[in-house]
Amino acid sequence: MSARKHRLVDCNPRWRTYDGKDDHASDALHFDCPEGHEGCSHIIPFTPALDGGAMPVQQRNGAQWQRSGDAFETLSLSPSIRRIPSYANREAAIAAGCIAEYVTDAVLCACHIFITDGKIIFCSDSR
Repeated sequence: MSARKHRLVDCNPRWRTYDGKDDHASDALHFDCPEGHEGCSHIIPFTPALDGGAMPVQQRNGAQWQRSGDAFETLSLSPSIRRIPSYANREAAIAAGCIAEYVTDAVLCACHIFITDGKIIFCSDSR
């Protein structure tokens, strides 16, 4: 596993549309995992979209982040970004029937961060 990254610009950030369509302004941030998990990335829907328009909630759980800043170096998203993995650890994943060689750090990612003014601030439970 690589070292943690503390700046969004170091996580290969890119603007996206959360629904994958290109008929509207970008309304999501896609970036590589700042925990350094190989093959792991996160996509976060936000409002307002880059054109300033309000975006409807698009995740099934109702989560949506408020955006300020128009560049990766100044971007802030609120509230925190927290990924809850399906399994507590490697042993639990294997016990649940996962094939051992496919249980990677990306599968177990429990990244919990704030993005504030382009900086990544890790919460104490992030791993």
